Amino acid sequence: SMAHIPHFMPVPLPWERRPAEYIPGHGWYQSGEHLRRVKPHYAFVWPKDGKRGSAMGRWKDIFANEGPDIHVTISADKRDALYNRQRRARWSRWTELDDREPDGALAYRPPWVRSLRGHEKKYDFRTRKYRRPEWNTWTDVRWQEEPNEDFDYPYALRDRDGEWWEDHP
Repeated sequence: SMAHIPHFMPVPLPWERRPAEYIPGHGWYQSGEHLRRVKPHYAFVWPKDGKRGSAMGRWKDIFANEGPDIHVTISADKRDALYNRQRRARWSRWTELDDREPDGALAYRPPWVRSLRGHEKKYDFRTRKYRRPEWNTWTDVRWQEEPNEDFDYPYALRDRDGEWWEDHP
């Protein structure tokens, strides 16, 4: 038998299976179809803020009590955990400055993952800790490519008012 020779055609984007999305009060939907008998998959996600992205850097963050919190995602298929992770604006608690991205993170927070900090604390990308916002709080940053341990400052930052500032050496 002859091997199948594919006949490739130009397309704007390749086809990919769309992740299922949860609609509160209605259930799981995928490509407009209601999914029944879904066994949800939970995953722990540890987002990166752009600084110390290496394995060793992450350990330094743990011991210094710095960096973003680990949180839980829920999805209908375990392959969709990254799609359903909290977006940067959500885990940093700055959604009032940037709420463009949809978010599949849990609205309900199980007791074992609830934060011990108050709701008034937000992630400060300058100190790399959750704290009450102050005049010098950075609400987002863009760091140089990894490894970036030698850089004391990012190349761009966003202030409390949502204004972006970029370094032009």
